[in-house]
Amino acid sequence: MKSLKFLIAIFFMTTCVSAQVDSLTIIRKEFYKATEDTSAFVKIIYPQITGLNNTDIQTKINNFLESEFMQAKTWFDEFTSDTDYTSEFPPDWVFSFESDFRVAYNKKDFISIVMDYYEFTGGAHGNYYSVAYNIRTSDGAILTLDNILKPNSFQALSEFCTEEILNMYEANTLSEAGLFEDELVISEDQDFFITPASFFIQFDPYEVGPYAMGSIEVELKFDLIKNILKENLPFLK
Repeated sequence: MKSLKFLIAIFFMTTCVSAQVDSLTIIRKEFYKATEDTSAFVKIIYPQITGLNNTDIQTKINNFLESEFMQAKTWFDEFTSDTDYTSEFPPDWVFSFESDFRVAYNKKDFISIVMDYYEFTGGAHGNYYSVAYNIRTSDGAILTLDNILKPNSFQALSEFCTEEILNMYEANTLSEAGLFEDELVISEDQDFFITPASFFIQFDPYEVGPYAMGSIEVELKFDLIKNILKENLPFLK
């Protein structure tokens, strides 16, 4: 039976993404760790920012982002320590924990970064999901839907999102489109990200539909939902 050997391969790598005059510089840092026989590995590419005038806030944001992405390392360490579980699988299988990120919005006063995560820990297929971090850089606050929507707007947001999904899949009902339910309910902890022109609600596989549908990103133009957005949002200036 296969056993996972001691961890020996560890390295960090840093690259930079150039910034415009009114945006921040996003640094891509890479952490890699693998077992001696390379039967399991973790590869984490995570963002760090430079260019904020307030270095304390910049450090706060960078520490937060690093800790969020580095959770994959903790999961990897826990997984590789469970040799009873890993020995049940064929010796040629490779287990992985991987994360990367996309910069959806980057300006001096606001950034929206999406972490894309994939893992394979045995079974018919790997699993993946995304998490967005919408950060107001004036104080380092992570904005939630409650921070950007007017009070009592979740029902309207759900309706906008439902209509767009029906358009995306050219369907009359959500179940016809392939979703589990015919009613979509968006709560305050629903994941979202921001681009210069749009607000995106994102659903991971299995969240509202089967794995075969993959992740679903629903784009809502700001002009469409402007009546339910609060005033003075940093990404609408």
